[in-house]
Amino acid sequence: MKEWQHISVESWLWLIFALYWFIASRTTAKTKARESLLSSLPRNAVLALGAVFLFGKWFSRGLLGQRFVPALSSIWAAGVLLTVAGLGLAFWARYHLGRYWSGQVTLKEGHTLVCTGPYRYLRHPIYSGLLLAVAGTGLTVGLYRALLGVLLVALGLWWKARQEDAWLARAFGEQFEQQRRRTGRLFPRFGRPAAE
Repeated sequence: MKEWQHISVESWLWLIFALYWFIASRTTAKTKARESLLSSLPRNAVLALGAVFLFGKWFSRGLLGQRFVPALSSIWAAGVLLTVAGLGLAFWARYHLGRYWSGQVTLKEGHTLVCTGPYRYLRHPIYSGLLLAVAGTGLTVGLYRALLGVLLVALGLWWKARQEDAWLARAFGEQFEQQRRRTGRLFPRFGRPAAE
């Protein structure tokens, strides 16, 4: 069997996601302001370490190699469904963000505050989708190393969302404050109608 035939379903999903993200990144607007490399380095290190624990089979030793969920096909299927749902949310959000997307905390030229699609309910739906997808992948792996990876990725995404909120607050003032009041950072606010 060829090596690519051993790639798991969730790995294929992440590969498709990465390919789309790479292609879509070629059509973004010019950058107006960007956080410094020094500022982003600790957060990106946490995210990278989380990904290593999530996908790195070489960490499957000792406690990290033990299961935190039983090896049941129903749990695996639930994990794949969560991964698909999370990546779907991230795709949807990326589509609505369009030319204003960036891998770093950035303001683009002509940047406007996006309030359509999932941004009606969440300030950072790409991160929400990634968090859901990472949680799903953690279930499919089922090992403590993956659970540690999920926690590290969650910390990194929360950290980045906080930094982006600060940048958006400075750039958009009251408009961002109104969006902040009606949306959740990573989870929707229930009980409050989204503004039309």
